[in-house]
Amino acid sequence: MLERSSRAAVRARIARAPTAPAAEHPAPLEPRARSLLNASMRRLADGDRAAFEPVYAALWPAIGAFCRRMLGGGADAEDAAQQALLKVFDRASSFDPDGDALTWALAIATWECRTTRRRRSRSREAPDEHVPSIAADVPTPEEAAIARDLDDAAREVLGTLAEADRETLRATLLEVDRDPSVSSAALRKRRERAFARLREAWRRIYGT
Repeated sequence: MLERSSRAAVRARIARAPTAPAAEHPAPLEPRARSLLNASMRRLADGDRAAFEPVYAALWPAIGAFCRRMLGGGADAEDAAQQALLKVFDRASSFDPDGDALTWALAIATWECRTTRRRRSRSREAPDEHVPSIAADVPTPEEAAIARDLDDAAREVLGTLAEADRETLRATLLEVDRDPSVSSAALRKRRERAFARLREAWRRIYGT
């Protein structure tokens, strides 16, 4: 769990660059850059605070662009990106040292985007007639189509996993209390296997 001071540092760092990088499709991380990110993430997971900045610099553009593609841009995408990044740092200690940091971070971002889309859906199902609609908050048909396609893609990746793996990932991302009948070691193994299968499915479909 991220210490209160560390969480404040993350928020302060985001505040210094309040808008996620504008590139819709930032250049993919080169193998060397990806390797450096993984090494920095392992250091961060071990408590090395000096690893914060390189992890932030590598993940913020990728998470920001991903959330914009999933949500069609706007304040919701910015909020989802910030929340995803906070959770990345908050859960850094649970990062699998044999895993891929970008895939792990984008899985968290995917969940944040899906949560935002569900919230949007509920809001639109029960509109407040006294509050005027704001056209700028409504995605264009093209943006909506892109968001649906990306949401479907995320569902496709998760849909390739076994139910047990999906449940393990859901419990991890939502920080559901651990089943007392399952030991910490067994739960860690379950998480490692679930994230490994998620990474494999992601790479097979998206090649990243």
